[in-house]
Amino acid sequence: MWLQVREYPERPLVGVGVILVKDRQILLVKRGHEPNKGMWSIPGGLIKLGETAEEAAIREVREETGLEVSIGAVAGVFNVIIKDSDSKIKYHYVIIDYFGEVVGGMLRPGTDVTDARWFWLDEIGDVETSPTVRKALELFRKNPAI
Repeated sequence: MWLQVREYPERPLVGVGVILVKDRQILLVKRGHEPNKGMWSIPGGLIKLGETAEEAAIREVREETGLEVSIGAVAGVFNVIIKDSDSKIKYHYVIIDYFGEVVGGMLRPGTDVTDARWFWLDEIGDVETSPTVRKALELFRKNPAI
């Protein structure tokens, strides 16, 4: 059986994220595990074998936040490459971020996260965020109608 190794992988891992914005607030989750443990990020995670990217996005949001979402347009595709002190690649992800909309559920932190909450867009600078949040905000500001 092949075990997926997140640290020092042999190949990039593919993940998804969902940018959820309502009433000028963005939904963020506080990561419970590395990479970016303790930082606020958009909900998301890795795609499982046999799962489409859209199915993974819906599942990850449900697992991390308790919310049901519909998936919209692709917001962007990002590479996250984190090297260790010896310049070896410790993490390598290719992340597909989608715009999404909440269609049900009750917000509560779930698996892999320690907190989940809506932030006003202007308060994002006051909390420690992952690089994906900054990219998500750039995308939202370019497409505020989405």
